[in-house]
Amino acid sequence: MIRYETVEKPTGSNQTAFRRKLFRSLPRFLAYCAIIRSCRPHWQFQDFKPIVLGLVLPDGADVVLYEEAVRYAAHGPAIVTHGGLDNTEVLLRTFERKRSTDDPDLCNALARKSRVILMVDNAAAVPETFGLAADAVIEVGPVLPRHIIAGARLCLGLSVTPEQADFIATVPVPIIGSALRKGRPVAKAVEMMKRSVAPKPKQVSGPTLDDLHGLGEAGEWGRELATDLADWGAGKIGWQDVDRGILLSGPPGTGKTTFAGALARTCDVHLVLGSLGRWQAKGHLGDLLKAMRAAFDEARKNAPSIIFIDEIDAVGDREKFSDHNAQYCTEVVAALLECIDGADGREGVIVVGACNHPHRLDAALIRAGRLDRHVHIPLPDQQGREGILRWHLQGLLGETDLSGIAAATAGWNGASLEQLVRQGRRVARRQRRDLTLGDLSAGLPVSVAIPEEVRRRAAFHEAGHAVVALVLNAGEIVSVSVASTIAPNVSELQDGGGVFFKGHPVRERTRTQLLDDIAVRLGGLVAEEVMLGDRSAGGGGAPGSDLHSATLSALTFEASYGLGEGFAYLASEDEDELFSALRLDRYLHARVDKVLADQFARATKIVKGHRQEVERIAEAVLIKGTLSAEEVGGLVEQQPRLKLIDEPGRKAR
Repeated sequence: MIRYETVEKPTGSNQTAFRRKLFRSLPRFLAYCAIIRSCRPHWQFQDFKPIVLGLVLPDGADVVLYEEAVRYAAHGPAIVTHGGLDNTEVLLRTFERKRSTDDPDLCNALARKSRVILMVDNAAAVPETFGLAADAVIEVGPVLPRHIIAGARLCLGLSVTPEQADFIATVPVPIIGSALRKGRPVAKAVEMMKRSVAPKPKQVSGPTLDDLHGLGEAGEWGRELATDLADWGAGKIGWQDVDRGILLSGPPGTGKTTFAGALARTCDVHLVLGSLGRWQAKGHLGDLLKAMRAAFDEARKNAPSIIFIDEIDAVGDREKFSDHNAQYCTEVVAALLECIDGADGREGVIVVGACNHPHRLDAALIRAGRLDRHVHIPLPDQQGREGILRWHLQGLLGETDLSGIAAATAGWNGASLEQLVRQGRRVARRQRRDLTLGDLSAGLPVSVAIPEEVRRRAAFHEAGHAVVALVLNAGEIVSVSVASTIAPNVSELQDGGGVFFKGHPVRERTRTQLLDDIAVRLGGLVAEEVMLGDRSAGGGGAPGSDLHSATLSALTFEASYGLGEGFAYLASEDEDELFSALRLDRYLHARVDKVLADQFARATKIVKGHRQEVERIAEAVLIKGTLSAEEVGGLVEQQPRLKLIDEPGRKAR
């Protein structure tokens, strides 16, 4: 005898109660929508007719959540009053619980029930016997944006835009349920989802900021950024409170690229490396711009992240583009500005630019909201050099005093110190023994003794600077020094001595102060001529020399600040622009030369009037090598007090 099972048709009250219960959970509703949509071709499932169906859940799906949603879909409103349909059995099998030949529960369900729904988390988990009995084995599709919009409205009373729904649909359902909640703005929920699903940065071995030395202000800024990013991720501060752009500058080899990697590891964020050269290697202008935008897209996709643009000064300044490449270069600058601004938003992206010549940057790049923070990475001091050596030694020579090596490498950058350690390791490795302090010492350039006559000239030179500065009250002297040996070809910053002044973050730049500064810079050459009868080439010949810096000061005085003979603004403070104007304008050249000549004569008058002080300081520094500010003051006090002899009315020391 054949018997037909009947299904109780849902009443209106059952339907209402079913929907009310279904709408209590957004994740369950979304999973339910995905299941119903996937099963639509099999009408028997939705009409509660006999069917044997296999459902393969999406990769990584929460099987408990989907099992609950499948029961709602398979039983319908009957789940509210009767706990489900008697003729329907829902089973779950994961890959770990796969039973290919013997599954009593499944066999019993197939024998006794007309509707059997088997859920699996992997197609390989479908038992062989079930495959023969099944009407279909289908894959449950993803949640669609329209499901998100409907679910947010029905379950939470929230309005989700199509753009927001497109993104939310890519997020795992449990995360959607946790982030999208009643009373929370949808935009805030989307922010939280983006942070949650952002790929975690690969843990690349390397130093953090705490491992690096000699970074100065840059290290402090980086540690503060790590704290701010952690607070932003925790929702304690808004993105507007985080430094979003910074420009790093410093001499070559000071570790700007190493700093970027250490910064990313300290902040535990993704790092994107870029440079104009890297992007330009892709091809013509279109390929360059595409590569540039792709780098920023990668940073946005992996936010929070840092995009590091090395040698950013290669982009140039639009105000100085004048040749046949001007249009090309202008488009590059404009595209970079667009990327940094982030027309589509770049929340969670820190832009770090690095260069050796910050004055060559387009002014728009460093305005507020872009690379508006400028941090200088200096050459490391002695303590910093010792720390860098110990980092590269990686525990070797742990108990050995490295202060001698650190002192002997004054003016070295981090790259040179790394090379010194690498060379020492190589020597020890080839001799099949452990590294020794001697291996490092052997890598130091051989110091050359400075001839006595050269030291004597250097001593009078530095004493001239010091006395002119004391007479004019132009700066606070820290020390005066003259070297006895010099290591050639180590650094352009190393020379035979110097007068070191205490810097101040806020300085006036009055007409008198600028002229005093020029006179002090020329005081060394003056002392050579007055005390020794002739001056040498040691005051010029290279950028940073006395003559170079004095000329640059006189140029700004006449061409930029309006403090000289004329008021006209001829050039900015940019060094290249100033020297270009000097070469092209003979009248400007004459004015600058007159300023220098006047201050040379002024310094000459001071040195001639204070020969005893110059000679006393020179002889003392020849003996001791370095004089402190107190020692210089003591030598001056042994003579009558210095008097300003060239300008009546000026306050004397």
